[in-house]
Amino acid sequence: MLWSPIGVIEHLVNVILCPKTGCTECEYAEQGPCKRLALTSSDDGQKTKILVVEPGKGLIHLGRHDGKPLNGPPWHAEGWESVYVEDQRFFDTVHLLSEAYLVGPYLSVFREDGSSSGLLLETVPLVKTRLEMALLNELSADRSLFDDAPHLSRENINIRLRRISESVAAKISHSLPEVGIITRTRIAEIVAHRSTALRCFLPILLDDEVEEVYLDRPESQIYFDHRRFGRCCSTTTVNEHDVDRIVTLVRAESNFHLDRRNPSLKTEMLVCDAVLRFSLSLPPLSPDGLHLEMRRARRSPYSITDLVRNGTLSMEAAAILLLAVSARFNITITGGPGSGKTTLLNALDMTTPRSWRRVYIEDAVESRSIKGCHQVRIRVDPVDENEPGFDKSKEIVKSLHRSPDYLILGEIQTAEHSRALFQAIAAGLHTIQTCHSDSASSLISRWTSDHGIDKSSVALIDLIITMERPTPGNATRRVKEVVEVRRQVVDGLLRFAGLNVVLSNQPAKSGIPKWAEDGAFMLHSREQGIQSHVPAYERLLHELENEIGGSEMDITMFMGERLWKNGHPFLYRG
Repeated sequence: MLWSPIGVIEHLVNVILCPKTGCTECEYAEQGPCKRLALTSSDDGQKTKILVVEPGKGLIHLGRHDGKPLNGPPWHAEGWESVYVEDQRFFDTVHLLSEAYLVGPYLSVFREDGSSSGLLLETVPLVKTRLEMALLNELSADRSLFDDAPHLSRENINIRLRRISESVAAKISHSLPEVGIITRTRIAEIVAHRSTALRCFLPILLDDEVEEVYLDRPESQIYFDHRRFGRCCSTTTVNEHDVDRIVTLVRAESNFHLDRRNPSLKTEMLVCDAVLRFSLSLPPLSPDGLHLEMRRARRSPYSITDLVRNGTLSMEAAAILLLAVSARFNITITGGPGSGKTTLLNALDMTTPRSWRRVYIEDAVESRSIKGCHQVRIRVDPVDENEPGFDKSKEIVKSLHRSPDYLILGEIQTAEHSRALFQAIAAGLHTIQTCHSDSASSLISRWTSDHGIDKSSVALIDLIITMERPTPGNATRRVKEVVEVRRQVVDGLLRFAGLNVVLSNQPAKSGIPKWAEDGAFMLHSREQGIQSHVPAYERLLHELENEIGGSEMDITMFMGERLWKNGHPFLYRG
């Protein structure tokens, strides 16, 4: 067992150390099948993986993890993935291994790290023999395979990876036709990865369980946040040469400035089918050299159903948010960095009717394409850009003429952004956006005190959702509170009347929503001539409890279409 920031982690692999002679001189195989393998295989239906290690041969063998029994050791039976490890120091710590699984053409191995409370990752190329490793290293050193011609100097990284991989595979096929297609493809992919500026990061970034990757400075270890294990370190460092190549790559891919006059940048990049959001800084802003954060979007975005199942949302919160977004509330999602704001925004976006016209305005494209939906994306320059050509504030105002059913704004960062937001809402647009703050009350103070927004304008917001990440580095996020804005009309003028906490996850609070008579939900009901939204909420909550709890299907995709079938979401009765 092992302690980490997310508690106690079980060792998920059983390690079996074998002598150099295999079963010949092993006391566990003297009279028939391996006793250790039989004992491990019967343990709890083989929920724990088996790793057979042969230090004398430099080999590790990962047993399949599909519930089927392993009928013998790797040299006698099928169902094993064998990997040759070049660095013999790897075998000094095999007793500390906690988890191992395949990621693309690599084996990711996690072990206890005595210098920290987390796990240490080492990635190993998936080659089976010393000869395959020698071939991999020889091809990686062959510059003729991937030296750039002048006309390829601005080649997209994915095109480059594909070109080099195909070139290497063709060379192997021609020179060594006896090499199988699986081995050939793996070696070609790894050689292509090693040719890029992101060579140190790719074995980590290919893992769909990795959420965010960090580099504090050159020559320091890469570390990252893992969905199951929280904050982990890797054995990989980044040298100054790699730093120069990374800066050149990001500058070329983004087409933004990144230099002494503009030493920081936020942008997104598609690498090996993974959507990455880069945030990086250079000297003189970063005196220790390049620091870098890469946030990795999941290949399959979380739905509201997923967020309920993983504990981010309660059933009650999910029902409230589904009603709010279907009724086109003006919604702000707030929270600290990495608290899951964009994840929740994208999940809500996937619940709206397919017929709605959505317009997105983002400095880093983090919205998701949804098949069969009407989506218009506007990409603006990041706030780091000293001379922006496409300003977010201007594009928000210009959206008045783009006829959106919902305007999805990504992050509202500056006072100019806030003023443009409230101008758009006052003109009748319906918006969803994210902001950084730790509570609804703090956000209101920031808008009114720092950004100069009048409280009568703040009253135009309907709902503020606060996200939190209780433990740094931990994958757990949750909705901290759902707050509706209260408003009144006095002498024909709108007035901000305060906030009402509809739902909170604090221990002293119940899971029963608390609605205010002058809150957004009751006011919207009366404006639509509906006595109350509560019956619709209760019916929706009942359906979510039955369907999410008893089915593997995602019932919340395009849920807004169901909620509108009676003429308005607040009239929904199932």
